[in-house]
Amino acid sequence: MVRRSVSERILREMQEMRHRLDEIEKAISSWKPPPLDVHETELLSLPDHLRRTYLTAVSLGQCNATQVSTHTGRCRTIESSYLNQLARTGWLTKRRNSKTFLFYPISRKILTKRNREDEIPIPQPAKLKFNLERENRKDPVASKTIKVEHLSTDYDGTISPIQVARSESHVPLETRALLSQIGRSLPISIITMKDLHFITSRTPFANAWSATGGLETQIGKRILKNESVDSKLPMISKALEYAKTQANAAGIEIEEKQDSEGQTIAFCVDWRRTKNRDTAKQVADRIIDYSNALGLQVLRYESQPFYDVYPISPDKGKALQELLSEIAVEKGVMYLGDSETDNAVFKNSIVNVSIGVIHDESQLRNLECDYLLKFEDVPVFLKTLIMKNFQFSSSFPMIKTNPLRRVSP
Repeated sequence: MVRRSVSERILREMQEMRHRLDEIEKAISSWKPPPLDVHETELLSLPDHLRRTYLTAVSLGQCNATQVSTHTGRCRTIESSYLNQLARTGWLTKRRNSKTFLFYPISRKILTKRNREDEIPIPQPAKLKFNLERENRKDPVASKTIKVEHLSTDYDGTISPIQVARSESHVPLETRALLSQIGRSLPISIITMKDLHFITSRTPFANAWSATGGLETQIGKRILKNESVDSKLPMISKALEYAKTQANAAGIEIEEKQDSEGQTIAFCVDWRRTKNRDTAKQVADRIIDYSNALGLQVLRYESQPFYDVYPISPDKGKALQELLSEIAVEKGVMYLGDSETDNAVFKNSIVNVSIGVIHDESQLRNLECDYLLKFEDVPVFLKTLIMKNFQFSSSFPMIKTNPLRRVSP
């Protein structure tokens, strides 16, 4: 009797779930314009807390923060913050209605209307804050066209926002949709200082990844490792243990970079969110001294309140070259990056087009790329590349020649 009652209760709950799903499907099918069809792999790229808010908003069709909080059980203030994050990154559309804001699932019509090629010209991006001279027509970089056969890109600050917590890091919807479209025609690789587990789940449109500055590479399902790392791992463990004991009191965040087997092979020391940066900086300097004494490599970023500790010197240029050799790509390589760690790639002879992506934290004088592109113009650049059948031209309106690059004699 007990088993029967339990089975009946489960059956009733399943029937109620089915009826609810039917209601959601019926509601969605009546929306005009219909919502954007988002693949499940793209949904998984969202952090769990944002995915829950997004799915709730989609099921409601149009909603405000109060309605979403009623369904999720979280407070209205939190849901308001999450909804605005989704709107800023292109997952939802936001409109004012009297004294409140309503959020809607973004539709394909809204997405394409922003820069519809066949009705309006691609908008001229706002001028950069620095002078970008393009008058030397004898310079081949200033007037260049090339057929792109492989797109390679950095992650942080290039295709994803730079000023977000690790747990909230993701590629904005419009950029991801365009990269997914490109990925159906060209191979895409990601060259990053992030670890493999972090990056593969957030960039499902890519075919290959070189993670942790080239210490580990994944091509399809195959994983390649830098064998020279193993001998240094005991030193990394010691430095990490010391860093954790020092960092907690100062409010410093330690981000572990792990390989595909879960072994920590590098770590980042980050004091951007500390209340007292001066104290945190002193603690961070002690961690540097300890790591140097162990023979580890500390990678600093000019004027930035964070650094990385590696077992050996990372080389993103060498990482890309080895990756391209594995997949037999020899020409038509375009690379996008945003920091001096990308210079090794920018200067590599295998790269035909090097583009520096500019944002608020960019150190322009340190970028050795041929061209510059504002972070907010990345989607319109990718769309232009698709529209031109992957024929890159330095005359694209959002592309500027880097006036500070080092021109070979």
